[in-house]
Amino acid sequence: MPSKMASELLDFDMDRYLNPWLPHNRVGYLPAPISRFLGYRKNTYKEPPALVQWFSAFVGAFIGILLIGAIFKYAPGVVDKHPPIIVASLGASAILDYSAIRSPVAQPRNSVLGQGFSAIVGVAIAKLFMLNSNFHDIQWIAGAVACACASLVMCMTNTVHPPGGATAVIATTQANVISMGWWYVPITILGAVVMLIVALLWNNVLRQFPVFWWTPGAVGSKLHKPKKESEKDVEKNTDRQDSDTSR
Repeated sequence: MPSKMASELLDFDMDRYLNPWLPHNRVGYLPAPISRFLGYRKNTYKEPPALVQWFSAFVGAFIGILLIGAIFKYAPGVVDKHPPIIVASLGASAILDYSAIRSPVAQPRNSVLGQGFSAIVGVAIAKLFMLNSNFHDIQWIAGAVACACASLVMCMTNTVHPPGGATAVIATTQANVISMGWWYVPITILGAVVMLIVALLWNNVLRQFPVFWWTPGAVGSKLHKPKKESEKDVEKNTDRQDSDTSR
């Protein structure tokens, strides 16, 4: 038993404990026009030619970043927080969300939660280091710590999203972002969500996105209780009645 516990600890996987309690994806039950733009395909999906993929990636990245820039510049409730013109790490997210859309790190869970966790870690590390009166002299160390901690959190939560590392570094090294404080977190998440919405609407015109919403692994094993003998007998009788009726 101790060796088993040690093995699970050394090879910890949050989804091993979480996935059995998650319900199955029900997107396929929605009307076709809706389920299509949530990534569901009734038939086996095949990627379009490379030129189509390039065109899709170009248009998607342009619309996604353009929309975020407009929100950061004009949206009430956002402008007064004085965000950067665009959070630079969202540019890296655009490459994943619209180009490498089949990659596990580009899926919704990773793109939104990875950015969100990284922003939280970055702001927390910045505030911790700012307790030192010589913050500007050790700011470069804060950036390294923030990136490393964000990487650790994303690994532990299975939300690895490479641009998240930059999100954490920006929170500790850019003066205008540091002055935003905790507002950097919801604004970064807002940008990630907007990118996701554009990805769902545009990518599914010519391609398929996402590959999965939460995990490619099995879910819901703890939600299905074993049937009692009485329930099985009732099902058998019902099946017989249905069979007799069909005849």
